[in-house]
Amino acid sequence: MSWVQIARKDFADASRSMMLWILSALMILLVAGISSIPHLLHTPGQGPAPGFDEALSFLFTVVVTMISIIGLVVGYQAIVGERESGSIRFLLGLPNSRLDVIIGKVLGRAAVVAVPTVIGFVVGGIVIAILYDGFDVVTYVSLLAFSVLIGLVYVALAVGVSASVSTRAKAVAGVLGIYIVTDWLWWAVPMAIYWLLERELPGTTDLPTWYLFVERLGIWEPLAVISGTLVDIAGVETVPPADRLAGDVPFYLEPWFAWVFVAAWILVPLAIGYYRFNRTILS
Repeated sequence: MSWVQIARKDFADASRSMMLWILSALMILLVAGISSIPHLLHTPGQGPAPGFDEALSFLFTVVVTMISIIGLVVGYQAIVGERESGSIRFLLGLPNSRLDVIIGKVLGRAAVVAVPTVIGFVVGGIVIAILYDGFDVVTYVSLLAFSVLIGLVYVALAVGVSASVSTRAKAVAGVLGIYIVTDWLWWAVPMAIYWLLERELPGTTDLPTWYLFVERLGIWEPLAVISGTLVDIAGVETVPPADRLAGDVPFYLEPWFAWVFVAAWILVPLAIGYYRFNRTILS
């Protein structure tokens, strides 16, 4: 058995436990339900009817937030759950390395998030096409691809934490702490550093290069940059670095380099998790 078989087994276990089908039903309700709200709120005869852009704009924030949470929930007990139940010894008793376990787990759990996401978008896309004019297949598929990417990022983060700790309680605390800091509070980190250096709060323009670099170290800033290059969502815009910096834009703040930051959020937690898991003596 290799990491491929581990990934397949993890996906099959999710199917047998009904997790896959529950997540599929949730994603269908989420995508179809949320995108229907502009249509339901519109009163015929009072202004133009909402179109595809309005539906996608309404859907964007809710979907990406929910998928990030689902990714964390699906991944946080991937390895620590096996350790607490004792089944990790059976898994490693087969010709599997600990690296095989981590790779298999992250791919299996990412598939558990990706498949319901695709199902939800397919069904939701039919609803959107029926309710709204101007359905744009390229934009819709791009949003689906971005949603799958978010699922992979947060599953990798959760599996990395799961491999690093010895109990589910610690995994929950670690995942929740990282999520709160990097998703909701990271904007305050460069601001606090700026205040310590300058003894004043930063403005919106003429910022030093390091300020935007620290912003990009959080999870959502590079993901937001990538979303802006993949999907044109009405009302969802990011201010270009050139409009915020005092000088020229360095290469690491260009839109393409956001992929490097996102790749780091996938690989670094897994590398840390593997390092700690590989050094652990399993009892």
